[in-house]
Amino acid sequence: MPGASFTAVGLTALNFSVNPSYPGKVTLDPGLVPLKSEGGEDIFIRKGNSSMLIALNFIGLPAVDFDGGFDYAAGAQASGSQSLVNWFISQSGKTFTYVDPFGKSHSVVFGQDKLEFSLTDDGAWEGTLLLKEIIG
Repeated sequence: MPGASFTAVGLTALNFSVNPSYPGKVTLDPGLVPLKSEGGEDIFIRKGNSSMLIALNFIGLPAVDFDGGFDYAAGAQASGSQSLVNWFISQSGKTFTYVDPFGKSHSVVFGQDKLEFSLTDDGAWEGTLLLKEIIG
């Protein structure tokens, strides 16, 4: 099984050394708001595009994949390396490609405004990353 990765034009790819754990979790948003008409009939108004929220649950993510030399004080990534922290800071609000462990590409943006991971006893990181993919 190939590894999960993030890619974007002009950036070095982030190839995760561990895949998100499966089964994964997906939340679908049809982009519709249900309302009632004056006559009591159900109607729906489109509020936006349909989207899918993909939850990537990482367990045992090595420090090199999580922050790999990121200098928090300077807000800069160590030369020649790539990390989840770097992607989260530099790509927030921007579209990039997530290639899942099965080789399928997804055009996504980060689906959260904060990155919350925990450092485990063995020096690895674990947490859930949300990606939003527009599907219609």
